Amino acid sequence: MKKMILFLLSIVCTVFAFAGSDTLTACGVPQFVCDLFGAGTAGVGFATILPFGDTQTGIVTAYKNGKLIADQVMPIKMLDSNKLNFKYFERTKGDAFTVEDTKVGRLSEPNVINLGGTEKTDFCVARGLEDIVPVEDIRQLDNKERFTNTHFENLIGKILLGREKDVAAMVQDTNNYGSGLTHTYEASEGMGADGFDIVAVLFDYLDKPLARPNVLGMGATAYHKLRTDPKVLAAIFPNNQGNGVATKEQLCALFEVDQILVGEARVNTTKNAKTPMLERCWGSHIWGHYQEQLSTLTEGICWGLTAQSGERYSSIIFDEKRGLEGSEILKAGMYQKELVVGKDAGFLLKNVIKTNS
Repeated sequence: MKKMILFLLSIVCTVFAFAGSDTLTACGVPQFVCDLFGAGTAGVGFATILPFGDTQTGIVTAYKNGKLIADQVMPIKMLDSNKLNFKYFERTKGDAFTVEDTKVGRLSEPNVINLGGTEKTDFCVARGLEDIVPVEDIRQLDNKERFTNTHFENLIGKILLGREKDVAAMVQDTNNYGSGLTHTYEASEGMGADGFDIVAVLFDYLDKPLARPNVLGMGATAYHKLRTDPKVLAAIFPNNQGNGVATKEQLCALFEVDQILVGEARVNTTKNAKTPMLERCWGSHIWGHYQEQLSTLTEGICWGLTAQSGERYSSIIFDEKRGLEGSEILKAGMYQKELVVGKDAGFLLKNVIKTNS
């Protein structure tokens, strides 16, 4: 009988929670239940999803950190359904890449760049975090909505920072590029070394991939060095004796790319919060990728992209087992999988800044 009563009460509480009734207490349980079981309320012994408004949902769905570039480096492609499994096409060099005839007859089809490849299967994995807030802490809040919104921003921000770190690792992995499309410089080489010409090097590597990259990316350190490099300034300002600072727009025009991405994110590489060791995700590297805006998992040419199943997930759940009077669990996340689908559509230059004296 007791179990039946508790079961019925859990249903009633859930209905009240979703209805947003004014009778809800700070912990999300109807007042009449508190009166019935006492102020503790947690003795009810059930968990229920608390009211979750459009504001919190919008925060998790739309939140972006302007300093993170993972979504631009490996653009998100939504799957047609919420299924986690999917198929994609890994592009490789094909026999039809060779252009035999550039002339087009009045009714004939023109020759195009064609890629062979392999169909593969994969699945999206969950990225998520949760924050636990005891009822005792909730009682002390003057503005619970502001508190909740801030915590959801922090949750999704940390999740996206983790994605930034993972995408940076994939971009900087030489195994994710075709033969002859990567180079790692020694400490005595790179920008700052006598005779090193970064302009000539970039022009050379921009022409090596199967499709000429239309996006250049680099870490903040490499970007600051590139925009003040004498060879770069001499190419942009031939009559200005190599002085000044180049803008992104001028660099795009010089190297004939659509966009330049600069990674500024830093991550703590130690779990000791008291003595953090902050390192830049994107290092001192420069890379170039080709991207087609209309490229999908199965069509088009691009170096890499991200498959995502469904929208970002978010919820608030009351759990009576955590804390003396229960706690609210704030949870956020998404299902994604980063994929390198065209190794021959990009290049990577590692450690492009001279580091020894």
